[in-house]
Amino acid sequence: MNSTSKVIVKFHGTEVGNVIIQYNIRQYAKPITETTEEFDALKVHDVCETINVQIVADFVTITIYKQESTNSIIRRELVPTHAIQHIWVNDLQK
Repeated sequence: MNSTSKVIVKFHGTEVGNVIIQYNIRQYAKPITETTEEFDALKVHDVCETINVQIVADFVTITIYKQESTNSIIRRELVPTHAIQHIWVNDLQK
């Protein structure tokens, strides 16, 4: 995470406090195993301006922007919705 400025976390384009996603990954080695992984937007190590999480069709899309206004994307991750266990969205406090 960028230590000099606050990273903006968004859920479907609306600013939130944080998004945590818990999901399973199936590994096809012998024997086939499943492990639980976690994405925590506030623990992303990329130097970025904005992280936007959206549920689109069959995937949860995680987009990490270097600069959102110019659509400068560092990376995009797709997590299949069938693998999702939990999604926690922490709203901003007023």
